[in-house]
Amino acid sequence: MKIAILTQPLGHNYGGLLQAFALQKYLRDQGHEVQTLDRRPPDQPLRALLDYTINTAKYLLGRIGTVPTRRKQEQVYRELARFREQHISLSPCITSERALRDYYRQNPFDAYIVGSDQVWRPRYSPSLGNFFLDFLDDIGSPARRLSYAASFGVDEWEFSPRDTDRCRDLLGRFHAVSVREQSGVRLCEQHLGRTAECIPDPTFLLERGEYETVIDNPAGPDNQGKVLTYVLDTQPSKQQIVHRVVDLLGRDSFTIKPRKSLWEVRKDTFDQSLYPGVGAWLQGFRDADFVVTDSFHGTVFSILFNKPFIAVGNRTRGLSRFQSLLTRFGLLDRLVEHADDITTEQLQAEIDWPRVNTVRRQQQALARQFLDDNLREATP
Repeated sequence: MKIAILTQPLGHNYGGLLQAFALQKYLRDQGHEVQTLDRRPPDQPLRALLDYTINTAKYLLGRIGTVPTRRKQEQVYRELARFREQHISLSPCITSERALRDYYRQNPFDAYIVGSDQVWRPRYSPSLGNFFLDFLDDIGSPARRLSYAASFGVDEWEFSPRDTDRCRDLLGRFHAVSVREQSGVRLCEQHLGRTAECIPDPTFLLERGEYETVIDNPAGPDNQGKVLTYVLDTQPSKQQIVHRVVDLLGRDSFTIKPRKSLWEVRKDTFDQSLYPGVGAWLQGFRDADFVVTDSFHGTVFSILFNKPFIAVGNRTRGLSRFQSLLTRFGLLDRLVEHADDITTEQLQAEIDWPRVNTVRRQQQALARQFLDDNLREATP
């Protein structure tokens, strides 16, 4: 079959890139031809000019170390762009409703899959209706419509009344609906009038070894015995948790993030703002002895690589994602929100990895069955 995937714009988010990679790889391995939509917000030249002017003024006043031009940003993210170009089949970049319809009118697909990541969270998705496949009616497409592990990101309803009515109608035309969190099952039923299955994130479709093939430098740095700290938010409360875990474990730590942001570096320290490649990111999880992370996919890969971990709750980014994931694996006790919640006993507690891996295989089978069954039905 020829399958189109609609997910969040694939920029510099490791988890977003890896979930897109995993879904494509699994479908390709089943013999399908797959392409992910490169859907992005439209360029805003006036906004870009205003930002450049403001940042230039800040630079001249010494408030930032460099002016973050588009060229410099491309340098910062070049390793992530390289992974995207090498491992993910993308459509041409599409930035408007009209271009989206024109592209799929000229390039028809047999099935369209929406997901995963927070595709149904209004603040993150450009043109929310597109992620409910509104354009298929306009172009008269008879293609099969599925959602795979689509996520609202939160457990409260964020759609406007107008979007709710519109998306309820659109979701009623889907052949099968699955969401990533248990809270999403409830939101679909209560607000969109549709029953949904709860399916794991696409990254669980693959085995650990399939991710290890992406690691560019198998030798890499020696991080054995160290604590990986991968924390996206820099507020003091998160840093307190990191310091407490590292201190209680009494180990050295390392990170797989740039040491400084683009705004902080100067010409002679520019390399400190470069994002490591996806292979180096995966290697960090593979080689660590313990992980502290506030990232959803950081938590996922701690589980996939069987690394003891602490997941730092992040209500702003969506706490329900963590709760649903960890409850599924019986690991909710690994979720903390405050440094005072952490004890030596908690950090030293053994995780029953054989049980966790049994659950992982069951979830993987459920996810594969959902895709296989619903795509098989569409085969002529």
